[in-house]
Amino acid sequence: MLHYILTRLQNTAWFGLLEPLSQTPTFSTLEHNYTASLRQAQAQNTQIFPPMRQIFRAFEETPFEKLHTILLGQDPYPGTFKHEHQEKPFACGLSFSVPRMAPLPPSLQNIYKELHASLNTPLSRHGDLRAWASQGVLLLNSILSVPRGQPKGHAHLGWESFTDGVLSALSQLERPLLFIFLGKVAQEKRKVLTHNPKHFMLCAPHPSPLAQARPPTFLGSGVFKQAQEFLQAQNIPMDWALD
Repeated sequence: MLHYILTRLQNTAWFGLLEPLSQTPTFSTLEHNYTASLRQAQAQNTQIFPPMRQIFRAFEETPFEKLHTILLGQDPYPGTFKHEHQEKPFACGLSFSVPRMAPLPPSLQNIYKELHASLNTPLSRHGDLRAWASQGVLLLNSILSVPRGQPKGHAHLGWESFTDGVLSALSQLERPLLFIFLGKVAQEKRKVLTHNPKHFMLCAPHPSPLAQARPPTFLGSGVFKQAQEFLQAQNIPMDWALD
């Protein structure tokens, strides 16, 4: 099932990086566990987010040739919102991003506040981050699926072995890359990176309001100011403002 979804990337440069990862025993275990979770959800009349077709959307939205930044989140949003009398998931396959018509999650509101404070970008009224992805920001989560209403409910499936492999492979690229790890869970991924002096790694507290209760906090961290300074030093254009 996951192999089938990955084949949608076979005509992209991502496939050369992802296909070897899909041939490992750990990916086979992940595929088995993910498929079992879908069956269980169906039996219990509940849902898995994001929709299966969006599982690898981060790679679909970010052209490999343009990749310059990896913004790592934890796992997809587990909740839903109502739009035109229909219930829809916040999770859309891109870390921190939500559908354009969705209300802004508190974490994303804080990301916008920090961008405004650091780079004077306007406070966007929507949470669709595809404009970042199209410019070269990989909006990747450590865990790529979640049961409805259960944060980190799929931490046991094997996703982190897969995303560890992705991050390790990316860190071996020779182009300058910016890795942004927000929160302790994301920062644990630092250990899988191959040291490369061309790359730049930034760590900051998670933007969730719960993480703002005691210092250090995400708000005031200057993480996006440092990110933009690195990109500009590499002559990499990036516009964080959203329409």
